Amino acid sequence: HLTVLRRDWERDAAGITHAVARDLRYPVFVKPANLGSSVGISKATTDAALADAMKLALDFDRKDVSEAGVPDAREIECAVLGNDEPEASIPGEIIVTHADGFYSYAAKYLDPNGASWQIPADIPADTAALVRRLSVEAFKALVLAGMARVDFFVSRQSGTVFLNEVNTIPGFTTISMYPKMWEASGLS
Repeated sequence: HLTVLRRDWERDAAGITHAVARDLRYPVFVKPANLGSSVGISKATTDAALADAMKLALDFDRKDVSEAGVPDAREIECAVLGNDEPEASIPGEIIVTHADGFYSYAAKYLDPNGASWQIPADIPADTAALVRRLSVEAFKALVLAGMARVDFFVSRQSGTVFLNEVNTIPGFTTISMYPKMWEASGLS
């Protein structure tokens, strides 16, 4: 990943674009550092698209994060609940059908057919166990309490699991995965 401040982008957009293309390689995802619900997130596959993505993200925050994309990845999520001895739910999967090709704001909230979910995720048992273990480890490493949703990417080719982010205030809308995963795990 590469973190970019608005002032640095304004001073050296060409240098940052070169660094992203060289170090992260396209596609990259550009997101405001301090927002949620996919607000201001874009997928960039070219230098021109990166410039647009940076402008959008920096309209929402003075700092953004550009992350290397995981090619052909599945989006797996896991809910964590507890304090000193947190527990993880069974994992679920976000299945994106929106034209953006990722779980964008539009796929979540604007397109009623932009995404669906599958709980439990149709992944091998050892992958599900790894996701649950990593979710609890991330929760503890960040010294969290109460609840969090931990999001992962799983490569379709290799099966490699990548921790994407930890959401310390997970959503509780009708489409939110956190309560759905706990309900599927036996907690109403």
